[in-house]
Amino acid sequence: MRHTILLFAATAAALVTPDQGKQQVALMDSDDKVTFRPDNAVQAWWDALPDAAHLLSSLEQRITEELERLRLNDFFALYGDEYHGDREDDHPRPRHPRGRGHRRPDDSDDEDDDEDKHRPHPRPPRRGHGRHGRHDHHGDPTKTIYELIKQSNHTTKLAKLVDEHDEIKQLLQDTEHNHTLFVPTDRAFARIPHHRHRRGGGGGKSDSNANTDDDNDGDDDDKHPHKPPKEFVLALLKYHLLPGLYPLRRIQTHTTLPSELHPAALNATTTTVPSHPSQGNPQRIRAFTLPLIHHTRLNFYTRLLPGRHASNLPAKNGLLHAIDHVLVPPPPQTALVRLLPSHFSTLALALETTGLGRELAGAARRGGGTLFAPTNRAWARLGRPANAFLFSPPGRKYLAALVRYHVVLNETLYSDAYYSAKGQAVEIGNEEEEEAGGGAGGSWHADLASWLDGKPISVDVKSWNGFVSIVLNGHVRVAVRDVVAADGVVQVVERVLIPPHRHGGQGDEEEEAEEMSVEVLKSRLEPYLEDKAEEEEEDGRRGGGDDL
Repeated sequence: MRHTILLFAATAAALVTPDQGKQQVALMDSDDKVTFRPDNAVQAWWDALPDAAHLLSSLEQRITEELERLRLNDFFALYGDEYHGDREDDHPRPRHPRGRGHRRPDDSDDEDDDEDKHRPHPRPPRRGHGRHGRHDHHGDPTKTIYELIKQSNHTTKLAKLVDEHDEIKQLLQDTEHNHTLFVPTDRAFARIPHHRHRRGGGGGKSDSNANTDDDNDGDDDDKHPHKPPKEFVLALLKYHLLPGLYPLRRIQTHTTLPSELHPAALNATTTTVPSHPSQGNPQRIRAFTLPLIHHTRLNFYTRLLPGRHASNLPAKNGLLHAIDHVLVPPPPQTALVRLLPSHFSTLALALETTGLGRELAGAARRGGGTLFAPTNRAWARLGRPANAFLFSPPGRKYLAALVRYHVVLNETLYSDAYYSAKGQAVEIGNEEEEEAGGGAGGSWHADLASWLDGKPISVDVKSWNGFVSIVLNGHVRVAVRDVVAADGVVQVVERVLIPPHRHGGQGDEEEEAEEMSVEVLKSRLEPYLEDKAEEEEEDGRRGGGDDL
């Protein structure tokens, strides 16, 4: 079966709301080891473009809005043993998103460079001008990244965290290697909700007594009685740092960016932690740039602040780009599914009903994994009879087989990168076009072995100048690409993937596009049932007894 990776990443949502994104720059050191066909890249892109109705889909917009409303604690509750010293149980359930249908009054989209409330102008004042001679966001090629964030009055909270982690401090002072830093401003840190743990009822300090700042850094320290573990903060800082130079143009023509964070689940070796920070596969950051407007979002909710005073800031050892939200390292795939119930509640129920959620969360990973996640709408397209059967006790084994076909272990396929269990890490793109200013482009094919007895999922990736098209099995388009996870990536699909026929074909596109009868669904899934061999063996024994 063939799955085509659709390089189109929901540009439609951005077109509807042009003020969502902010420009951003990325510098990437990539060795393109994949054979591309750049001569066909432009035509391949146009061939893969969805129709206008799909282009204006609001799915990515809705996911973006939900992630924006989540609090840091909602993410933090999902990490498990990697950053927690202990847990209450082996399978913690995240809280449902508590955000309202609108943002807080102080959380406007059009903040631009509004980090300093005392600033009389929309942009930071130039060096030597403005109130009190404050330092602005200007870069300085004679100073290191560390020196620049230390001298700026807009990055005091980040500088404090860096000073508490010698490993990060050394990287930002290293002049032998270039890095690109996404810089959360003090206002970005202020967006993190300062609320108390409410267990146990009263006894807590009042807000008037809680507003203390022992270290005089502008942060109300007493509002954080339960600070994240140091390991989590270290991972968070690494996630803002990219190896190499990433200018704005390069970010705008890429769909994911490698960070200095290397989660164990993405590591191709059997060791828990890479022996060197540069070893292992990097945790990637999702990037999406609105066409024409050239505003860019990172991981849906973080925007690069616009203007020459906030991006492409040069340093002696790299570049800096100011961002409006802290980049939180992503949780595992199954946690992401539970985090967005309005889109994946059916998939979450399928994982829980079959027990595959716990099994998937505890599976040993080498090179991560890829989850093709059907939305609630995708499940609904199967029809009520099919869903009623799948989620009934007799249909549970069929449901398990169906879910397994959406999971690929030990292979992580992003729209512009691929990690294998053998340690192969490939950047998908065309370096010659990129150097010429045309952006990454080309086409690429892969057959991924699914969790269903290794039955292949055919994937075709087509890209041109930052546009991405992902198609699975020749006709199922990826609606929202590259939802990064700690153990791989989630590619969102709006059609349930049906395993191939017994003869190994791809199946009929028309059959999968409409409601599917229970009989047809059972016939497609029956060859892959886990207890099929046991049933056949039992039937053979009964048949032999009758002959006697």
